[in-house]
Amino acid sequence: MYAGGEVADRLADCDCRLTSPAPPVMFNQQNLRSMIEPTPPLNALVEQAASLLRTHFRTEPVWTGIAPGRVNLIGEHTDYNQGWVLPIAIDRYTVLAAAPGGVPNEIRVFSASLGEQAALPLRDSGGRHPQAWMRYVEGMVAEYRDLGVICPALDMVIVSSVPVGSGLSSSAALELALAHVIEAATEQTATPEARIGASIRAERAFAGVPCGVMDQTVAERARAGHALLLDCQDNTFSHVPFFSPQVSLLVIHSGITHELASGAYATRRAECEAAAEKMGLSSLRSLATAHLKALEAEATLSKRARHVMTENARVRAMVAALTAGDYCAAGALMSESHESLRDDFAVSCDAVDHLVRLAEEEEGVLGARMTGGGFGGCVIALVRSEWVDTAATAICRRYTEYIGRTTLCFTVNATAGSGEMDAPV
Repeated sequence: MYAGGEVADRLADCDCRLTSPAPPVMFNQQNLRSMIEPTPPLNALVEQAASLLRTHFRTEPVWTGIAPGRVNLIGEHTDYNQGWVLPIAIDRYTVLAAAPGGVPNEIRVFSASLGEQAALPLRDSGGRHPQAWMRYVEGMVAEYRDLGVICPALDMVIVSSVPVGSGLSSSAALELALAHVIEAATEQTATPEARIGASIRAERAFAGVPCGVMDQTVAERARAGHALLLDCQDNTFSHVPFFSPQVSLLVIHSGITHELASGAYATRRAECEAAAEKMGLSSLRSLATAHLKALEAEATLSKRARHVMTENARVRAMVAALTAGDYCAAGALMSESHESLRDDFAVSCDAVDHLVRLAEEEEGVLGARMTGGGFGGCVIALVRSEWVDTAATAICRRYTEYIGRTTLCFTVNATAGSGEMDAPV
C-alpha cells in the first residue's frame, strides 16, 4: 500500500487494534455531549419545509425533493484532473417542499437558511439572477429546459441541515433535490446520468464555479454505509464499505466560509491545466514522478502537479485501508492529504490548519484534514468512537479560544444518495 511522507511514522504510534481504555472523565456527561450538535432527523426537515410552505405561500406541499450533503474522505482537487475521489453522502440534507405556483410563469422560493424569498421568471430574462443563491435554481430550470423538460410555475421552500459555505456541498444537494422536484412536477423522469449532468452544467454556467463531477455524483449515487470510489475520467464508480462502530467521523466547521466562485478555485484548476500542458499530458491523471522534471523551472506548477499525483495514490491506498478495516492507516492518509493540500496545493488557511493541529493532538483521533474545495469550510477527523465526545469537547473549546467565537461540530454517517432514497411526494 502507498504510504508516503509521514504515514509510516503515524502508523508506528497508532494502536491499530482500536482497543484503548475508556477516556477519562474531564467534564460531566451533559457538557461532553453538548459540544456535538445533534443531527436533525430527516422527517423533521420535511415537516419544517411543509410548514414553511404553508406559512409563506398558503399552500400544501405536493412534491418533495431530498438530497444529501457530502464529505470527501480523500481525493481533493483530483476530480477535475480526471483522477479518483472517495466521498460519502452524509446524513445532513437539503429538502425542497413544492406546490403548483400561485403566480403564472414564475417560481417563488423561500430559503429558510437565509431567511430570504426570491422569484424567478420562467420566461428567459437574458441575464443572471441578481441573488447568487437563486442562480442554482435558475441553472437547473434552464438545464432541464434544454433536456426538453419544461418546469411549471412553482412555489417552493428550501430547508437544509447542510451548512452553507462549509465545504459539504450544499450546492449539489440543492441541485439534486430540485432535479427530483422538477421531474415529479412534470412527470418526466431523467436518467441518473442526465440528472447529474444537468446539475454540473448548472453550477458551472450559472453559479460560475468550474466544479468537477464528484459532488453531484455522490449526492445522487451514494449507497448507505459506503464511500463512493469515483473515477472522474469515465465516471465509473464502485462502493467501498465505510461503517464500523469502532470509529466515528467528526465534522468541525472552521467558521470561515468560502466562496469558490471568487477566483481561487478557478486559479487552481487553470494551474493544473497549465502544468499538464507543459508536461505534454492531456490531464494530470497519468502523471508520474519522471514527468515533474519538465516543471523544474515552474515551482508553483510543480507543487500543484505533485499534489494531484500523490493524492490519487492516497485515494487508492485509502480504499485498501477501508477494505481491510485498517482505520489507523486511513487516518494517517487523511493527515498526509491535509499536509499536501496545505503545502503543495495551497488551498488551506491559518484557521483550518490550526483546527487540524488541535484535532491531531487529541487522544483517540486517528487523522484529520480539511474537506471540500478549501479556503475555509470544515475539517473532518476520524476518531475512535469511545473518545469522540471527549475529543470534540477539547477541540471545540480550544478552537473557540483561538478564533474567538463558538464553532459547529457534529458527527456524520454515510447515507444514501437522492437516487436511492424513497423521497415522499
